[in-house]
Amino acid sequence: MTSGSQSQHDRGEHALAAERTVFVLGAGFTRAFFPAAPLVVDDYQAAELAERVRHLQYASRILDWERSRETGGRINIERLMTRLDGGMPYDYDQGASTELATLLSELKKAFVKRIEDTRTQGEHKDDLVAFADYCVNSRVTCITTNYDDLLDEALYEVSDVSNIRGVPDKPYWHPDGGYGFFCRPSYSTVQDTDVFMDVSVSMHLLKLHGSINWRPRRGSQQPHTVDAVMHHEPWFRAEGGYEVTDRDVVHLHLDPEPFIVPPVLLKSAILEQPILRLVWHLAYRALFQASRVAFIGYSLPMTDIAVNHLFFEALNLLPRSTIDVVNLASDKADRNRIRESYEYVFGQIPAKQFSFDGALEWSRKLVAGGHVMPS
Repeated sequence: MTSGSQSQHDRGEHALAAERTVFVLGAGFTRAFFPAAPLVVDDYQAAELAERVRHLQYASRILDWERSRETGGRINIERLMTRLDGGMPYDYDQGASTELATLLSELKKAFVKRIEDTRTQGEHKDDLVAFADYCVNSRVTCITTNYDDLLDEALYEVSDVSNIRGVPDKPYWHPDGGYGFFCRPSYSTVQDTDVFMDVSVSMHLLKLHGSINWRPRRGSQQPHTVDAVMHHEPWFRAEGGYEVTDRDVVHLHLDPEPFIVPPVLLKSAILEQPILRLVWHLAYRALFQASRVAFIGYSLPMTDIAVNHLFFEALNLLPRSTIDVVNLASDKADRNRIRESYEYVFGQIPAKQFSFDGALEWSRKLVAGGHVMPS
């Protein structure tokens, strides 16, 4: 057996051992590789946003209140999106639904712009690609509450799959089927193509709250059917001999806003979206069948009630000694806060299962073989 064949054999053996490992990723994960990436509480061009909606009296007041709750006038984007998307009973009496929808739209635009600006500032992009390579070749299911598509791009870059119509001879990830549902490429809105759901991907990236590169077809009604949402991003290479020559034409066939559902006040808002019902089903199944789960850069916020139910119920039978928590915490108070938030959901977790050096250092050790993820 040649050294190359031996390496491929070792990877295959490693993949079988890690097949039931699940990584749960939060905002701290993205920030570890892209330090400029936004956190849940961040600026999001708050001052400019406030000026743009100043003429909307009710929405403007809610934005001002949100900024007053954080230092420097920053925004807790999930809390604010939850407030705007879920609404409150008295909003309707105030006739403010349109104002709140406008502010939510502007907030999403500010978030997408932050991600696009971040894309060119990846100080540790090679490390992210190495982590993605590990996930693809080890067939590790990734579940994320993040909306960005930075990991998606890295997973796609792991294997240059120029023709997905045949089954590649190596593990790979592709957005047509890698999200767990048939997510067509956006160029198929303007061209008849032989595009099929790519069921041979080696792992899934399950995005519990949607993604900035998921775009509904223009005119599709809420709640969106599974076939109404497509993937649309600058890093995807059109396949099958079709080249996108005019992206403006494609844009005209897509909803201007991405498919994003924040951690809303009511779980019914998630239940009514067929895509999220499917994705959450796959996430529950992956967690329930997992032999080991690592939470990486995820703060486990108590406000995300639906996600907490998912983790508690799906992992109820998993031994706590097989739950790893990876976060960045420099002082004792932060470490205690992280331990308390996890133990509130899962009960007692052995102290050795917590790693506070951050996602970047942990992933480097993982890729180098310093972390053993047993089945």
